[in-house]
Amino acid sequence: MVGGNNTAVATRLRTARGEVFVKGLPRTHPQIWAPQWEAELGVHVAPIGPRLLWHVEAGGWSLLGFEYIAGRHARYAPDSPDLLLLAQTLTELAGRPLPVIALEPVEWRWAEYVGESADLQWFAGDTLVHTDLNPENVLITPERSHLVDWVWAGRGAVWLDAALAVIWLLASELHTPASAEAWAARMPAWHQAHARSLDAFAAANAAKWGEIAAREDWAQGLCRGARLWAAHRSR
Repeated sequence: MVGGNNTAVATRLRTARGEVFVKGLPRTHPQIWAPQWEAELGVHVAPIGPRLLWHVEAGGWSLLGFEYIAGRHARYAPDSPDLLLLAQTLTELAGRPLPVIALEPVEWRWAEYVGESADLQWFAGDTLVHTDLNPENVLITPERSHLVDWVWAGRGAVWLDAALAVIWLLASELHTPASAEAWAARMPAWHQAHARSLDAFAAANAAKWGEIAAREDWAQGLCRGARLWAAHRSR
């Protein structure tokens, strides 16, 4: 039984009806909105994400039960077959209708980091986006890839997840900007992004991750990746 960035408990239960993945937080936790949000969104994301089975609030805890996916974390190496599976999953997500729930417009997450406020319009859209494509949030099974931990999901431009994945590929220090963008170009959504929007997004992420990395050691790789991509886009 372990916790995570957005949960105090995360464990697998073996029950008479099968295995269940359980995660949750105490009701007094400052991020108690996280399980509540995942419960609301969870019914809309299967099979891209695990199916929500139940949401229980009892004993001072808010707990979610999901179908257990017997997979491994994705590998982002250039020759990894996982990258094709991830591209297929992001393409499936980009083609889904927007759920009829109150989704946060994600463009405001970069409001402090754009060169011009008008650039935010490039990041806006009506697509459900995951936004946290850490390889630990991508589970690989023989059939497909699945996205887990939807805490930071919201509404944004159709190409946003592909662009955010580019930064994660570069953070692995196994890709060049050209190879990461070539991978992203496998997805139709990538081609809906205006070159100016990608330039602005790369620059905004370089600024954002630079600020975070100045106080958080875990963000160093993302900072390097974002800056590398921004330098590539500025040429």
